Amino acid sequence: MADKNVVLRFDKVSFSFNDGKHPILKEASFSVRKDTKVTIMGQNGAGKTTLFKLIRGKLKPQKGKISIDENMKIAISKQVIPRDQLDMTVKEYFETAFEEKDYQIDKKIADVLKDVNLTTPIEGKTLRNFSGGQQARLLLAHAIIQDPDILLLDEPTNNLDADGIGDLIGFLYTYIKTVIVISHDADFLNLFTEWVLYLNKDRLEVEQYWGDYNDVLERITAQIEKERMQNARAAKEIQDAKDKINFFSNKWGKMRKLASKMRDNVAEAEENKVEVRRDDKTIPNFEIETENYVGPLVSIKNVSMMNENYEVQSFPLDLEIKKKQRYIIKWPNGIGKSTFLKNLMTAKDKDAYINSDVKIGYYSQDFEELDMNMIVWDSIQEVTNEVTDEVTYNAWGRFLLKGELLKAKVGWLSEWQKGLLCYARFLIQKPHLLVLDEPTNHINFRHLPVIAEALNNFQWTIIMVSHDETFVEQIKDLVEIDLGKLREDWFLRF
Repeated sequence: MADKNVVLRFDKVSFSFNDGKHPILKEASFSVRKDTKVTIMGQNGAGKTTLFKLIRGKLKPQKGKISIDENMKIAISKQVIPRDQLDMTVKEYFETAFEEKDYQIDKKIADVLKDVNLTTPIEGKTLRNFSGGQQARLLLAHAIIQDPDILLLDEPTNNLDADGIGDLIGFLYTYIKTVIVISHDADFLNLFTEWVLYLNKDRLEVEQYWGDYNDVLERITAQIEKERMQNARAAKEIQDAKDKINFFSNKWGKMRKLASKMRDNVAEAEENKVEVRRDDKTIPNFEIETENYVGPLVSIKNVSMMNENYEVQSFPLDLEIKKKQRYIIKWPNGIGKSTFLKNLMTAKDKDAYINSDVKIGYYSQDFEELDMNMIVWDSIQEVTNEVTDEVTYNAWGRFLLKGELLKAKVGWLSEWQKGLLCYARFLIQKPHLLVLDEPTNHINFRHLPVIAEALNNFQWTIIMVSHDETFVEQIKDLVEIDLGKLREDWFLRF
């Protein structure tokens, strides 16, 4: 690369899946300069994760050239910890970051955990036993322990609470090397983004914009409006010309020749109309229906969570949850909120009880409710004994998902597709109780107002954990259960 400040360059790169049937990029060209902070934007399915794989060399372009400074080390913080690594210890996990044995690994782990502000004890714990927010910090730590020159972050704010996002932003401000981020969190991106690569899904192009996230959205919106107005003016001129042509064509002599000339002008005007770019598609409004049920849904006597010594302890919580009640569980990462929700799914003991007739719709932050080896079609149909093929197709298509994916295994879906699969299952299941653990994770922010409206119209019960304050504010009549205050009050009594 001629410019020494350029660490990454795409030169007319084209890439597609399935022998060209699913094009992602068409002659994409851009460059990334050293020590810049770059955001990759684009609607779901535009190819953002594919772009990361091309940068890392996991995929090869069919055409064009990708140039990366040979001295540059690249590391990625993935969206989720791979399932085949969840039973590793922290040390075993970090050892996978190095090709050769590192005799300073223990010190490096200690240092990097300080960098990401992960203070919980790690001895003897497997990755599975960390909360979603703690796993997010481990993902970041796994990348930065490699001391990369180019740091790739794929949805790094998923599962992080406000403190976790603050720690991440603080780290990025002080990180002096190149960072490329995929994220749908607008507030997060606006705090550090210097410029944006926008993947235009319709045109298969990579567009470059200077500025923050909001700047780019405003420019794209303005461009769409300009193109629409240009075409509207052209359409009016064309229609006026056609009306005159129809009039002059019925005349004689010079007027008929004028009509012929005007036809040429109309053809030219048609050719000059621009293709209006389409902004990100938003899922249409949907309704989660339910079936009748009489009686309390959930009875909770005690809740287990971490005490001050990071030990699991039971605390009293006398709560009976009925129809149309909505609760949000609050407190920082690591206290056991997700574990609390998981335990509710099979609650049949003295601590908590859910009647076996209650249908529970579950959205977990790690999608553990989904069988990754099951075909998507079967995953949708398994939630009820009575569902037609037409209803299955309609539920899937409502979330703008391609029909061909119904034949794929759930594990092959991207994280955002798994998230929308959960909502498609709710449509089929008709649950009495929705248990939602970070229900905005991996979902395009444009879809979230639609999902919030569906939850507001849901006529039964919701128990939710979410760190997305903007989303939470859209949900009506939420009653807060502050587990941290519950724990503090209990300690004050003894």
